[in-house]
Amino acid sequence: MKINILSGCVLAASMLLTTSCSDFLTEDPKGQLTNETLFKTKADLDLAVNSLYSNIQGFQCNSNTMIVQCMGDDVTSTTGSNKAAYLAADVFEDPTDLKGVNDLWSWYYNIIKASNYVIDCANFMKADKSELGEQLGQAYFWRAYAYYGLVRTWGQVPISPEEVISVDLKNNTDAIPCATVEQIFNYIVKDLKAAEECNLPEKYSAPKAIGDANVFVTSQAVKSMLSAVYMSMAGYPLNKTEYYALAADKAKEVVDAVKARNVQTLLTDWNKVYSYGEDNHNECILGIYYNANTGSWGWDDSQLTCCHVPCSLPWGGWGDFLAERHFWSKYPAGPRKDAVYAKTYLTSNGNNVDWWATVDGEPYYKVKGEDGKDKTNAVFSDYRPMFTGFSVNADDKGAAQKIDFDCTKPIYAGMTLGKRHQLIRYAEVLCWFAEASARSGKYIAEAKEALKQVRARAYSDAAAVTAIDGMSNDQLAEAAYNEHRYEVAGNVLGMVTCREDEFRMNRLKEVFDYRVGPQSDVLVPAGTLTHSVDAKGNPFEYKLKQDLVLPENMQAKGAWRGDKSVYHIYPPTEAERNPNLKR
Repeated sequence: MKINILSGCVLAASMLLTTSCSDFLTEDPKGQLTNETLFKTKADLDLAVNSLYSNIQGFQCNSNTMIVQCMGDDVTSTTGSNKAAYLAADVFEDPTDLKGVNDLWSWYYNIIKASNYVIDCANFMKADKSELGEQLGQAYFWRAYAYYGLVRTWGQVPISPEEVISVDLKNNTDAIPCATVEQIFNYIVKDLKAAEECNLPEKYSAPKAIGDANVFVTSQAVKSMLSAVYMSMAGYPLNKTEYYALAADKAKEVVDAVKARNVQTLLTDWNKVYSYGEDNHNECILGIYYNANTGSWGWDDSQLTCCHVPCSLPWGGWGDFLAERHFWSKYPAGPRKDAVYAKTYLTSNGNNVDWWATVDGEPYYKVKGEDGKDKTNAVFSDYRPMFTGFSVNADDKGAAQKIDFDCTKPIYAGMTLGKRHQLIRYAEVLCWFAEASARSGKYIAEAKEALKQVRARAYSDAAAVTAIDGMSNDQLAEAAYNEHRYEVAGNVLGMVTCREDEFRMNRLKEVFDYRVGPQSDVLVPAGTLTHSVDAKGNPFEYKLKQDLVLPENMQAKGAWRGDKSVYHIYPPTEAERNPNLKR
């Protein structure tokens, strides 16, 4: 893989392009550039930070590391394809295809190793540590970020030795004990507090910012993540509810900074949130940035453009992360829903149809023909809504257009792009502030105002906004919890996804229970006006003759297995090397 990190490529290659699985945890410094040969100035340390950011790009350059998010009730995947790993997560089964397990584990520990390298090298430099706050702040933050992902995906995991240059080879071992969940969370908090003490700015200038967007971690990002971490500690599995008060305090610091200095923006138009034309807006507090000009399929390319597009559409879709029909049916109507989901599908001959449309206007069917192939009257055989968060329109030559996405126009099928990955947005912090405040009984008036801001741009019905005024604390907490899920639906690359929300509230079993049951909720009611095309591609309209009730393609089965259902299995090759990796 190509590494795009200026002149630090030699350092990155010697540090991180390892082949031994044990190297994800422990260091072998032989051949590395040491502090004696390189790290003498801040500029030298910047090379290690560049290497860290190269690994952050690699962590999300393709969809493998997000497979675990299929546990959430917002996303599923394509059946009858090469999506076994995605579908196993979707129905809470142990995967036989281990690409998601292996890649997520290795990338998190690569980020940790790269962060440790920055911190350890800084410790060996003669420079005043107060002059290295920017570099150290990045390393502390991203190390915490990686452990935050690990602890919510696997529970107990090893804490990688922090010493890199000074590692004791005689005592270097693969068999590192697993830290408890509480120990890992305490380690995360310690790192985030260390990042806070680095006094990172709220706003950078170029090249550490692009337009209004910060490329490097800011103080706002640190505070936002700390709020989310405290919320996780308040929920499952620690259930230390006193942490909701700390979460509210930290989120309030973010909100207060926006009020005082306008360091973040809540976009007025939801269609701008995932717009490639507005890719550098500063509602995004934390993002990962990719190179738009490479097309290299390397770490510096985002390879997610086609991941949300169903395979049956004429736009080269991969169908990795498809929209669950049930979640879509419960999603509140309004500008946000129209931006998160495609309102219609564009056919190859230029007509716009509803996802539930059939070519004959009759109730949907899908059966096996005598030849063993599926037969259906659906216009598009995937027969489900589509998320648009990764989607970009194409011009008449097929090139990506930097405009707001429009589902009535052709979709870019180039597969790789430089579109930013949004990990934390200000709207999410407003939801966290509202929920944590409600659960702790603090800042209630301000919490209601925060949630009203989120709903005001999301809903068509103004009553949904004014209803917040009359909510009890419990109602406010539940409303804010759900509002966050709506805000991040389909955004499987976010720091806190639907899966993570449901994990914290110990509600993933509810997702399983629905999927293992009859799934009898009405998705689209009878009488709904439907836009369709017939078998020859001619457009027509009809009204649904009966309620559309349809279970998900991948049926969950068996019994709930507790922690074994919600946590990933440990990578088998890692478990062979480290006998402590067992559940």
